[in-house]
Amino acid sequence: MFFSQVEYCDNLIFDRRAALDKLGERLLDANRTIGQPNKITVIFGRKISRRCRGKLQTEIEDMHLPNPVIRSHYGNGFIKQYVRDHLILRTEAASNNVNDYRVNKAVQNLPVLRAALSSITDNYLNVQQDILETFIDRGQLRKLAEPTITATGKRIPGLKLDHPRQLALMHALVRFASIAAGNTFTTAEIYPHVVEALGCPSQRYTLASLRYDLSKLRAKGLVAKLPHSRRYQLLAHGYSICLIFLKLFERVYAPLTAGLLSPFKPDTRLENHRRSQLDHLYQRVVNGLDNLLAALGLKPANVNKIHTCASITV
Repeated sequence: MFFSQVEYCDNLIFDRRAALDKLGERLLDANRTIGQPNKITVIFGRKISRRCRGKLQTEIEDMHLPNPVIRSHYGNGFIKQYVRDHLILRTEAASNNVNDYRVNKAVQNLPVLRAALSSITDNYLNVQQDILETFIDRGQLRKLAEPTITATGKRIPGLKLDHPRQLALMHALVRFASIAAGNTFTTAEIYPHVVEALGCPSQRYTLASLRYDLSKLRAKGLVAKLPHSRRYQLLAHGYSICLIFLKLFERVYAPLTAGLLSPFKPDTRLENHRRSQLDHLYQRVVNGLDNLLAALGLKPANVNKIHTCASITV
């Protein structure tokens, strides 16, 4: 007895069809990135080489039906995902030749094959989770804030959300992102823009200070120094992280902190219909933070303490 065709499925059961539909729409929209060779390699755990035969792609099938199918191919096998029985998101790995997964065809190899297909399914779901940019914390923000220890044992401080010099440097780096020189720069070129963003005399912020601040971004892999050159390059993910830090500070951290710790008393007398849309949205965030703290049992008797905790949470 031997394996001819095998299938292994994983079912995620949802309480509400609306939630499943919303997730399905996001997965279909993100499908184009799931089919990249590096993602296929992670999913199936096999290196892609020139000797690889068969499809290496992700397709969306049955678009004319209420529930389209996402199918990612590798060799003689594939993994597909679709909605089943109204509330089930089924992820199903299948193969017509288990040798693709380094498993022999004899039936006694069923436990090994089951483990291989289970691993493929888990990898597929993990790749999808990363593509969807879930808000589950995996410790990235904490790692950015932690010091970096270099190979020589040197300790370089981490990145802080509210550090003025660091934010000024990020402002200047983002400005350089549109330059056609491959996002490269020297410290002399970027220095005036950092001073301008910082809003202080150049005597108070020297080139040495800039190099020190730049070293922290280099330690986190946001900026790279070009070999045999005095030029630096802002990397693609470094650009994204700089934008995130700037948006968090300017649009969330600073306004909420000001409203919570230093509220403007006349605002309390302002009629609700005269408040701006932005004020309403910030107030909803403040109320949400208070409700969250209360649900976690962190709501102290003193209202001022609540506000302090909320600002730290942001």
